[in-house]
Amino acid sequence: MRIRIGVVVLAVVLLIAAFVASIPSRSETEAACRRALDNTSTADNRPDVCQDVDAETYRTFLLMYALREEGLD
Repeated sequence: MRIRIGVVVLAVVLLIAAFVASIPSRSETEAACRRALDNTSTADNRPDVCQDVDAETYRTFLLMYALREEGLD
């Protein structure tokens, strides 16, 4: 009986670890947001991947994108 409980607990721990490992980090989310920006991106019209980026960071990304498009980076 102890072996079954141990196996079940180990399986649950491994499932939780796999779930946590699949959550993207903040830097990965921000990098994906920067790649997703285009000419239609505005403060109100965010790409889906940018929904989890805070407003100030998103505005900075928009400014960086605009400067890059003008060749001023």
